[in-house]
Amino acid sequence: MKRSEKEIKLDEKIGFGCSLKNMFVGVVKPEAYMKNGQSGKTWHAVMVVLGMSIMLYLFTFWLPYNKLFGNGRLARTVDEAVKDFALSNDGFYYEGRYQWSDDENMTYILVDTSIKDSSAKEIESLRKENVYTTVFVVTGAEILSMENGRMSTIKAKDLYEALNEVYHASSFGKQDILDIINKWDTPVLTALYIGNVIGGIIKTFWVSFIVAIVGLIVSSALKLKVSLGAVYRAALYIRSLWYPILLLISTYVWPAKKTLMTLTFMICAAYMFMAIYRYNAQNPGELRGKATMLSGSQPPNL
Repeated sequence: MKRSEKEIKLDEKIGFGCSLKNMFVGVVKPEAYMKNGQSGKTWHAVMVVLGMSIMLYLFTFWLPYNKLFGNGRLARTVDEAVKDFALSNDGFYYEGRYQWSDDENMTYILVDTSIKDSSAKEIESLRKENVYTTVFVVTGAEILSMENGRMSTIKAKDLYEALNEVYHASSFGKQDILDIINKWDTPVLTALYIGNVIGGIIKTFWVSFIVAIVGLIVSSALKLKVSLGAVYRAALYIRSLWYPILLLISTYVWPAKKTLMTLTFMICAAYMFMAIYRYNAQNPGELRGKATMLSGSQPPNL
């Protein structure tokens, strides 16, 4: 009994284990990425993206920040190092100045309520130098959070009003804040970890789409016919390996995240080119044959 073309294509599909192996083999044999794109299943690629994102942010966010802040560590650090302070409707008050950074230069904290404006020279300098992965600055009017040059702000007045709605106090002193930190440090870290994972997955899908467009341009230049689905699956595997490697380097070795993320895209684009080129070289006629049939040309008469 003659088998249908659909049944033959189903037999050509590779399994999840083979797709996962090809993601690592592709480092030295880029054509393996294109094999995943041509013969792999989309849900396999999605599962790889999900799994790699969970593990990546476990090592780059949860473990380092939980070690610093989780399970009461933040409250103990604040209690031991910071003098008494107050938060009221008028803003923050802290006598003196407090500075802290961890040994890996990942996090820097500055408390100086004499600073009244987020445009102060010292804050601008911290933002531009980009020495630390994360910077927290508490001024008299706001809490500033800077991560890789991006700054967000929480107004002291807004924070006081939010706390006052729950705890109903005219002002909040050191012990009040410590009690709140002890209650919420781990839940907040967990929520931030989940947010990082979700954000990382979305970013991977989006950047992989751009890399896939590069793949379509490459295939067009080589006069090959490759579907968007095939190059997109290949791009997901390429980025799922190289993005974690470069992000781990930026977290623990060289905190130049913008430079490394640009390098990540360049590496992914280069691997996409090599994947298509070498796959076509090892499977001559497969991609060109598809191009011929889809372009409307007829087979020669025998």
